[in-house]
Amino acid sequence: MYNNFDLNDAQLKAVQDTEGAVLVIAGAGSGKTRVLTARICHLVEKGVNPYNILAITFTNKAAGEMKNRIESALGMNSSIWVSTFHAMCARILRYDCDRLGYDSNFTIYTDLESERVVKRLCPNIPGADVKKKGDYLWHISNAKTLAMSPEEYYYEINKDYHDAKVIFSVYSAYERELKSSNALDFDDLLLKTVELFSTCPDVLEKYQNRFEYINVDEFQDTNVLQYRLVKMLAEKHGNVFVVGDEDQNIYSWRGAEIKNILGFPKDFEGAKVYKLEQNYRSSTGILDAANNVIKHNVARNKKNLWSEHRDDNCIEYFEAYSDRDEATYVSRQINWLVSIGVEYKDIAVLVRANSLTRLFEEDFNLHGIPYKVFGGFRFFERKEIKDTLAYVRLALNPSDNDSLLRIINYPSRGIGAKSVEELKQVAQSNNMTMFSVLINPGFLNSNTAKKLSPFLDIAMDIIEKRNTLSPVEFMQYVIRRSGIENALMLAKEKEDTNALENVFELVGAVEGFIKDNPDSTIADFMQSVALVSDTDEMDDDNYVTIATVHAVKGLEFDTVFIIGLEEGIFPVNRAIASGDIEEERRLMYVAITRAKRRLYAINARQRFRFGEMTYAPKSRFITEMQGGKVSVRATNSMYQGATNKYNFDVQKAIANAVYGVEGKSQFNKTMVASSQKPQQKAKSNVDYSMYKQGVMVEHSKFGKGIIISTVGDGEDKTAAIAFKGLGVKRFSLAIAAQHLTVIEE
Repeated sequence: MYNNFDLNDAQLKAVQDTEGAVLVIAGAGSGKTRVLTARICHLVEKGVNPYNILAITFTNKAAGEMKNRIESALGMNSSIWVSTFHAMCARILRYDCDRLGYDSNFTIYTDLESERVVKRLCPNIPGADVKKKGDYLWHISNAKTLAMSPEEYYYEINKDYHDAKVIFSVYSAYERELKSSNALDFDDLLLKTVELFSTCPDVLEKYQNRFEYINVDEFQDTNVLQYRLVKMLAEKHGNVFVVGDEDQNIYSWRGAEIKNILGFPKDFEGAKVYKLEQNYRSSTGILDAANNVIKHNVARNKKNLWSEHRDDNCIEYFEAYSDRDEATYVSRQINWLVSIGVEYKDIAVLVRANSLTRLFEEDFNLHGIPYKVFGGFRFFERKEIKDTLAYVRLALNPSDNDSLLRIINYPSRGIGAKSVEELKQVAQSNNMTMFSVLINPGFLNSNTAKKLSPFLDIAMDIIEKRNTLSPVEFMQYVIRRSGIENALMLAKEKEDTNALENVFELVGAVEGFIKDNPDSTIADFMQSVALVSDTDEMDDDNYVTIATVHAVKGLEFDTVFIIGLEEGIFPVNRAIASGDIEEERRLMYVAITRAKRRLYAINARQRFRFGEMTYAPKSRFITEMQGGKVSVRATNSMYQGATNKYNFDVQKAIANAVYGVEGKSQFNKTMVASSQKPQQKAKSNVDYSMYKQGVMVEHSKFGKGIIISTVGDGEDKTAAIAFKGLGVKRFSLAIAAQHLTVIEE
């Protein structure tokens, strides 16, 4: 079976080594998922019971794809346990969390719920500042990743943080609130599982006996707790197979330890190490650039990616005059790529920070380029979705105080802040959950109990239906009985109309989940929602992906634009200030290696940030990509009305002189905005002279407007157009001409 995976020699050796500890150092695009899948199939072929195999990865999407590949290769539905770390821990805890004092119906709090809890607790903690809730949450997560209690963490940080006592108090109160609500946050899923294994040897032994062969993907991303879990589970049989690449360790900010992969051979005595260096994704020029960047790092296993896809002229560098220039340049290039047959879904615009996406969203909207943004606001984080799911969470876990507080007066049912505050105080003083107080109204003022009674009726009805209706029927019932459907139907704001559509889409999400998981319950769906990641919402629709580099790790695109390549942005200021640039360099390496055929590296001379125009030199990574050769010449900006028109032969001669002999050039420098590729666009027959100041036009999306100014000539021409009620919008006419019609006077 595993022979069907068409493995190269290095991959084959790793797959066939099934006993003991094995580390596979797999460079970007080297087929690590193929190796992991083939290895598992080989185990089954050798006679290992699928029930005794565990495969762990980091995203739901990756876990689903791996399971599908395995079952497709085996030709059967297998009992192999394939999941993320968090999903595995949640499943283990559902069975045995009573040993730690939790009920099996515990709620999993996302970052948003955790933030709400801390925000609610701060006013009652001396010295706590609700504006610092993000700092407190970081410390709580850091403490849990280090497996430290509030007391232990206080002694760890006491000398370094002047507000250590406040952090201790917030952490302590947070833990009490979660325990009272029968809730766990993401870090708890790992921490409580380690605690369960440590305090209940029989539970650990049960899973050690089951998992004779443990396989871990993306091992460079494991944190202290995840590494500890792997070691605990593998202690009995010692068969642990890990795949990773320290050059792609980019999550230290959330606890990932690069020493886990670098120190694996020492921690697992007798471990065998294999390297995968043949890249199946990218062309040679892209890999040369990636190798040139990452070789500057010290903390790494030496390797050199290579590819059989020969193309040494697949990278373009552009220095924009401004951030708006940068966005328009990207739109022009995308327009050209689509004109030659590239699909939008094969294009990605990668940013170091979410704050850089706005201009691209505006420009893509202006020019009719479909897109989606990842690494930011997600479907399940929308208010109307969180409100609806809070009713479901309360039905599954009535002890969940956060869910109750979120929906007690939504939709509005006349319950004021005074009544809610009384409920909170009574619950706290009597060491009860808020729902327990509701069903024992004698603890409350009679007037307060009367006001809260309608909400209690709704909650009791929903709780009653949770086990009698199918998951889809239950979600539909919640939307109706809660009053959310009626409230959104009566709303007149367009935003609320969209909100209603989103709520109905939630029903579709449940339906799709049950279709893929026929025996699942609404509780299973809720757990999948809590553990969803950004990339899980990516699909095969035809749109340009705008995303942070972190959000697209593990993905690939035909064409990649890396924008904002300036010192202070990429690499970020804090890395420059600390002198530790290695993780930023690994992040750049990941960004470069997402590209298969084309890579654009772009920086802007000036950028509007934090309320003012800023100026920064181009990123050191641009120079490093070139392997230390002479810096690329600066280009002119289309907003400056560039007139230097180099023909391609001249550009080629300059490039060869700067970068070496023809055929080994790593960069094809775009000398001006209208370089060779854009000049091939089908728009060359457009009469740009008719677009001038004072001309009335009609846009297919924005309606009638008047041109108030233009800059540049021909395909470099841009126009500022004023639309009634919409303000002034700036267009690149090379792209927008297809949407514009001149209105004859």
